[in-house]
Amino acid sequence: MALVALASAKGSPGVTTTGLVLGALWPRQVLLAECDPAGSDVAIRMTAPGGHPLNSDRGLVSLAAAGRKGLDDDVIMAHSQQLDGGLDVMVGVRAPEQIGGMGGLWEPLGITFNQMFSSDVIADCGRIGPASPQLPVVQAARLVVLVCTATGSSVAHLRERLASLVHHVDAKLGVIVVADPKRRDGVKQVWSVLDAMSVQVQHRWHLAYDPAGAAFFDGRGQGRLDRTPLIRTASDIAAEMAAVVSMPTQHDFDMAQAAFPPDGNWEGR
Repeated sequence: MALVALASAKGSPGVTTTGLVLGALWPRQVLLAECDPAGSDVAIRMTAPGGHPLNSDRGLVSLAAAGRKGLDDDVIMAHSQQLDGGLDVMVGVRAPEQIGGMGGLWEPLGITFNQMFSSDVIADCGRIGPASPQLPVVQAARLVVLVCTATGSSVAHLRERLASLVHHVDAKLGVIVVADPKRRDGVKQVWSVLDAMSVQVQHRWHLAYDPAGAAFFDGRGQGRLDRTPLIRTASDIAAEMAAVVSMPTQHDFDMAQAAFPPDGNWEGR
């Protein structure tokens, strides 16, 4: 199926919350994978079915050891867990110091995520740059989406990151602006900045800044989640994203060739 990479240029514009809400509304089977080197938020914020805590040792860290023998759907799902509500997740590292144990797993992990038979994958990649260890996951994605706010500093960092990112990825690019639903003028200003760039951003979305709705994805929500602006805007975004990545691209063929060369010379990879 397909890998979607969510990331930010700087700061904390809500990448994890965006990943959680999109995963909850995704129209197909989906796995949310925390690939943020800064450490896991999902294991802290969310619970397993019945309100039980998630196992912080089962996820990216345990996969790093098991994945040395090869990666496939079964291995990926064996190190994933289910949230209360049914979303499958792979929790990330507990602390940045654990990233050192990932070794050369990032590249095959990205390729496997993008070629899973059982589900799509939404990867929360956190803040990214040219030297980020998780960059191979971003490079393997069929769609790379940067999340920002409508503030001047966030948009400035978005512009710089897009200008750099285009030299490192060969995927469709998208931007999600997290902004108050009433601040459509601010969102339009972001689109104007993108229009003035030479980088082609094919997909643009406005996700409602909605603290009440976001609280449900931090274990503090009350009332009807389905009535929140966050869910109303995210529903359309999830459906459109899923449609964007539903068709194979030349990028997917190139990634498959990298994983399984036609001459069979893949030993030692």
